[in-house]
Amino acid sequence: MTDDLMPCSRCGQPHTRCSAHTRAGNPCTQRPMADQTVCRMHGGSSPRALAAAEARRTERRALLAVEAFGLPREVDPHTALLEELHRCAGAVQWLGAIVADMDRSEVAWGRVKETHGTQLEKGTDNGVTYQAGPNAFVALWQSERDRLVKVAKTCLDAGIEERRVRLAESAGQQLAAVLRNVLDRMLAALVEAIGAERATEIALTVLWSQFALEIVPDELRRLAGGSEEGGVKG
Repeated sequence: MTDDLMPCSRCGQPHTRCSAHTRAGNPCTQRPMADQTVCRMHGGSSPRALAAAEARRTERRALLAVEAFGLPREVDPHTALLEELHRCAGAVQWLGAIVADMDRSEVAWGRVKETHGTQLEKGTDNGVTYQAGPNAFVALWQSERDRLVKVAKTCLDAGIEERRVRLAESAGQQLAAVLRNVLDRMLAALVEAIGAERATEIALTVLWSQFALEIVPDELRRLAGGSEEGGVKG
């Protein structure tokens, strides 16, 4: 074990237990306290050291929880439902691809049990039992499809689509307000830059409004079309 430890820069010897030193300058042989590198006699029982050890334990528990379940986060019910709908749809697509790649003979016939050594049963072939019945992936696919339908119905009952429409309308109104402000400020800056007279300013305002009514909706439709194509490809 000592061969795997780096020599101490102070005493030149590896520390197999406590990282502190005795009065003679040798490595301390006492067992370090839990989640610490030093023993009780070398500061492991101090409030600061105990607090640091507890912090390390808390961090380790948090990392284990993240690996097992993921970190908790705040999410409103509508968003949670929509995320679950997307997860179900993804699972259905993935399982459907696996089922589509199966041979027809695999769909309702397959290996259901495998034994080894002394567990071998009489009459079995190399410890493998085959049986007629739905393939596990087929059963999972059907189950996930049923779940997708239930989650989709829950989303409809909760008014998810109506909420998305309202959010889209609100975003559209905000975008329209921003565009109006941008165009108005650009026109004002242009009039000031060229020093236009009142009559010219009125004419520019009329032309500017006409062009805005033609160009802005056209570009927004182009943007929406590109977004829809991107959504289909994804």
